[in-house]
Amino acid sequence: MSGTEKIGRQLTEQAAQEWRLTFDAITDAVSVLDPGFNIVRANRAALELVHLADEEHLVGHPCYSLFAGREAPCDKCPVILARSTGLAQRMELEHQHLGRSFSVSVAPFFDAGVLIGYVHVAKDVTPQRKLEKQLVQAQKMEAIATLAGGIAHDFNNILGAILGNVDLLLYRFRQEKLGSGEVITREEMQEALEEVRRAGRRAAELVQQVLAFSRQGRSQKQSLIIAPVVKEAVKLLRSSLPTTIEVKLALEDELCQVQADPSQVHQVLMNLCTNAAHAMRPRGGELSIKLAMVHADEEYCRTISELQPGAYVAMSVRDTGHGMPPEVIERIFDPFFTTKEVGEGTGLGLSVIHGVMVDHGGAIQVQSEVDKGSLFTVYWPCMATAVEVVKDRQAWVLEGGNERILFVDDEEEIVRVRKRMLQYLGYQVETATNGVEAEELFRQNPDCFDLLITDQTMPRMTGLELARLVHAQRPAIPIILCSGYSAAVSDEDARSAGIGKFLRKPMDMRVLATVMRELLNRES
Repeated sequence: MSGTEKIGRQLTEQAAQEWRLTFDAITDAVSVLDPGFNIVRANRAALELVHLADEEHLVGHPCYSLFAGREAPCDKCPVILARSTGLAQRMELEHQHLGRSFSVSVAPFFDAGVLIGYVHVAKDVTPQRKLEKQLVQAQKMEAIATLAGGIAHDFNNILGAILGNVDLLLYRFRQEKLGSGEVITREEMQEALEEVRRAGRRAAELVQQVLAFSRQGRSQKQSLIIAPVVKEAVKLLRSSLPTTIEVKLALEDELCQVQADPSQVHQVLMNLCTNAAHAMRPRGGELSIKLAMVHADEEYCRTISELQPGAYVAMSVRDTGHGMPPEVIERIFDPFFTTKEVGEGTGLGLSVIHGVMVDHGGAIQVQSEVDKGSLFTVYWPCMATAVEVVKDRQAWVLEGGNERILFVDDEEEIVRVRKRMLQYLGYQVETATNGVEAEELFRQNPDCFDLLITDQTMPRMTGLELARLVHAQRPAIPIILCSGYSAAVSDEDARSAGIGKFLRKPMDMRVLATVMRELLNRES
């Protein structure tokens, strides 16, 4: 070997070594793929990700097998998109196989116009996503604290309506008993009871709105008509904001369906409105909420960052508060930036909203003028094709039966009223006030009962635990689980315990009667 060749070889080896050191120094998982998605090269971070010590154990294996534990490419595979477009692709993926979330970028590379492979880079963003979820929840709690006084005020009004009507009935009954000559009519009784029922419904709706707003969990996008969600949020706002703030709502008739998480739509609107209410303190003002269709072309999108051409439902919140100067507008989406006093806010709200809108493929726009107010508009992308929405219709005629029911709840008042209701419908009812007592009753004669209705949250034994024990003894018996919080039991746990239906408390008599007949008729 000549001296020139020896020097060339040394330089080549040195370049290869430097390349390898550089490759392994990259903290993101980097791999080189052939056109068939098989791994050709991988850096140290990629090896550590799949707990392998040597690159040889990776080479030749498809990326989806090692990273996703699949036998075929992922449903949203960026490599497939890069192959079809010939362009670099970037997206965020959650790999259940590894229990991690990744920001993945894939770039195809060519030789003389022929595709010869891809560079695949996976950045682990799991810690950031966990922190974002914590920030979202912290911001929700901040907004709940803002609304707490108004919510308490509304509950006191509801209790006032209930107790006032009950006191009136009791007073009239006592006067009648004492022989005052005043006889309470059936119409008066019905009117008072209808008032009590309406107040109870208002309380139940208020509780569910607060729960929906504060609920933790993964974003669950679905086909959604956005107007009903906005109406529910406005109900909560009107009951919780000071009376010095006038809330106005305007909804266009023809709005498209969107692919969105209802609780996050609710959260975005509540956050924008609580910010607007804060901007109008202490004198109050006008809070206007509007839903409208927007068809954004390229010219329209130039003025709004991150907005792409297409059809959107624009949800706008306008206030008549103190407004913001340009230097504040430039920073309002920065995490922890706030113009509020210490102890009044964390500065998370608008950064969280921005993250929600980006996750939904939408955008947020802000316009503001000092001493005149602010206008925030969020854009929810329309679905390409609408999905038929079936509305529930509750029957007014209650259908009963003569089956034997085991009803379980730790609140004795609920047990008494539900027993009377079910007996009125013709059922034979046995009751228990805890799961242990109910399980003993069932064990003594498993074939004696036709249906189990149980509360979830009880001392000594939960409703889910009771359902499992009953289901193990008699798998065919229908079971209804009741709870004031819909996230109390997962769908998988409910199925494994033999639960046929989940009902939210407080239960509507018509809904309960209908569900009971549905399950009992199915069993028979």
